[in-house]
Amino acid sequence: MNSMKRCVVRFLPAAMVILAVTLAAGPAAAGLFDFTHGRIAAPGSDLYALGTEAIEQGLGGTSYFTNGEGRVVEVRAKEMASGDLRVTVRRVHIPKNYVADTHDGTLEAERTYTRLEELAEESPWVGGYAVLPHNEGYDAYKFGVMVETEFNRNHSSGN
Repeated sequence: MNSMKRCVVRFLPAAMVILAVTLAAGPAAAGLFDFTHGRIAAPGSDLYALGTEAIEQGLGGTSYFTNGEGRVVEVRAKEMASGDLRVTVRRVHIPKNYVADTHDGTLEAERTYTRLEELAEESPWVGGYAVLPHNEGYDAYKFGVMVETEFNRNHSSGN
């Protein structure tokens, strides 16, 4: 019984310290890693407008936009506990008259480019870009990533 009491007296303070550190580390670490959610958008800026649109209309804070000329922009936004709006922007470009490795890829590039032009005329504009419907925006962005990857692979210094 005496040895049990000594174990409890020795390990109870250590367990309490570990518990306290665990409970306090969550919120503190979240504040330290806020930078992983992108830059802070200044109210009134185009970045702020895009981020606000992504939060209001996008799925999970993600929205897609186009300039109608082959540019597709993925915007991810998150409102932080401090009230700051952090926004990450990723851009891809589908060139007009893009020639892919396959005929089907070239046709897909033409269809996507034409559809982006149409959507840019039909959709509202925010922060210098036309808002894309989520599904079409996601597909266009994914296709744009594939186009840029293929282009970079074909034009790397090793080839």
